[in-house]
Amino acid sequence: MKTYPKLLSTAQEIEDLAAALRGKEIIAFDTEFIRENTFFPIVEIIQVATEDESWLVDAQAFKTAHRPGPAGGFDPGIKPLLEIFEDPKILKILHAAQGDQECLYTSFAAVASPTLDTSVAASLCGYGESIGLGKLLHACLGVTIKKGHARTNWSVRPLPDQLMEYAHADVIHLVALGKRLMEELETLGRKPWALHASSRWAERSAFEPEISAMAQKYARGKRLDARGYSALIKLLRWREDRVRHLNVPRRWIADDAVLLDLAHVRPKDIDHLSSFRGINRGELRNSGEAILAAIQNLNTNDTQIDADWKAFVLASQSEIPSPDESQALDLLKCYVGILADEHRIALKHLVASEYLLRLIRTPVLKPEDLVTTGVLTEDSALLIGAELLAFLQGEYALKVDGARIRVVRVK
Repeated sequence: MKTYPKLLSTAQEIEDLAAALRGKEIIAFDTEFIRENTFFPIVEIIQVATEDESWLVDAQAFKTAHRPGPAGGFDPGIKPLLEIFEDPKILKILHAAQGDQECLYTSFAAVASPTLDTSVAASLCGYGESIGLGKLLHACLGVTIKKGHARTNWSVRPLPDQLMEYAHADVIHLVALGKRLMEELETLGRKPWALHASSRWAERSAFEPEISAMAQKYARGKRLDARGYSALIKLLRWREDRVRHLNVPRRWIADDAVLLDLAHVRPKDIDHLSSFRGINRGELRNSGEAILAAIQNLNTNDTQIDADWKAFVLASQSEIPSPDESQALDLLKCYVGILADEHRIALKHLVASEYLLRLIRTPVLKPEDLVTTGVLTEDSALLIGAELLAFLQGEYALKVDGARIRVVRVK
């Protein structure tokens, strides 16, 4: 494997790199970024590799001084590389793709596609739910890489030789790893499944805020009324706008807990608002009136308030099992966990825990019903649909056999 001992930082170097990558069927890339003091990740290094060569790109050399985030700007000199990442004819291999794709999107308004996430592929091949790259490389290729740079300051220039070596090591084996996993996926008949699951982070919408989902998560079990819930939505939207504009962590503007308290109490003036701890004092001076407006301008007859509240109530009710349902859920989770082990697949790919309650409450007669009701995906229904229905219909039972639980057919 040939590795290049410098950071690529000019438009001509990027064009030369893109020329070397064009026409390849498979490439790999990784990113090194910093995020401790910002909302958006600050991408510092982009590592790119084929099966024979690897390069390091100085990402900050191509980021302009415009506001951060996908609405910001970047030097057009990096565009040839972005076009490679977006080329539908080139498969891009990544490991744990969410952070890398977010870096591309928030820094350069691009996402790589198509992709194979080796973390996803591994979980579909029986290597576990979220195996790290080092362990996966050792398990699949017998390769050992050095770790221990998780909190490295990748912005330092010139980049020390040991960090250059580490950055290359994170990407030089990815193409070989991707090919090995695709062979295993082909044998198991799960390659399309892996590619589809990997595409989740190739959607730009994955990195845009879902305020209603955030509000439902924070408000669960917090005894808010319709007006309070509407206030919480408005406060979350205000904070999200501010952190994206200022590029700071959410907690630097206002804690989650204080937003819930504000939604409960709904203070009437600045003095009352100032008594709440957990709001940045400078932000209180800058946005105090906006915060008050968000929590005071509420109309109980407003159609949107009613719709938001009904959606929250429906979601909350659907997530609370009765005592009998709780026992059934425990039994189902145990059975599906056994199926996951038998089929060498991570449980998360078979069924999400929150959908098991839907399975208990919704009558199903055939595997297709599991898909139409949203309990299983088409892939998981093909794999375990018939077995799951047989269990629900009493054709299988669980038997304690020493320290193991086995599935037995009921005669």
